[in-house]
Amino acid sequence: MKKILRKCRVVDIDVYIYKMSDHGACDLPEFKYVILTENLKSKTRYYIKDVEVLVHESFLYPKVFLLKTLGKKGPVIGDCFTHKKYRGQAIYPYVLNYIANIVLETNEKEVYVVVNTTNSNSIKGIEKAGFSKFASIKAKRWLWFYIKRQIEYYN
Repeated sequence: MKKILRKCRVVDIDVYIYKMSDHGACDLPEFKYVILTENLKSKTRYYIKDVEVLVHESFLYPKVFLLKTLGKKGPVIGDCFTHKKYRGQAIYPYVLNYIANIVLETNEKEVYVVVNTTNSNSIKGIEKAGFSKFASIKAKRWLWFYIKRQIEYYN
């Protein structure tokens, strides 16, 4: 019952949408990890393990409803996590760039990342990976409806 009530509440949305539309050449250090892939029901999981520790995990979603508010559609990289012990090694930007280049090689025109405006560490990694800020969205979400939308576009 709590799950149902939690899904029915109004949620504040305050995010940046980042976009890559060309293969992003970025200046990243040599990478020492192997990126593994797992196809799940409605998404693809990219992850790195070091022995039994989950070093990093990112998901690629074929579409995200939030992009419709911008009149866009396309794959979105999200729900990313890097283990505290491994942060500061450019793992996050490397994996983002890796996934984006795979997506762009499969005839997709664009790939997106959605990030909370307060997540400055992720924003640095996204920009380091070669993504550019496309838009910001402030809104309230109820179920799958976005109300009181404020959208700002960037060059």
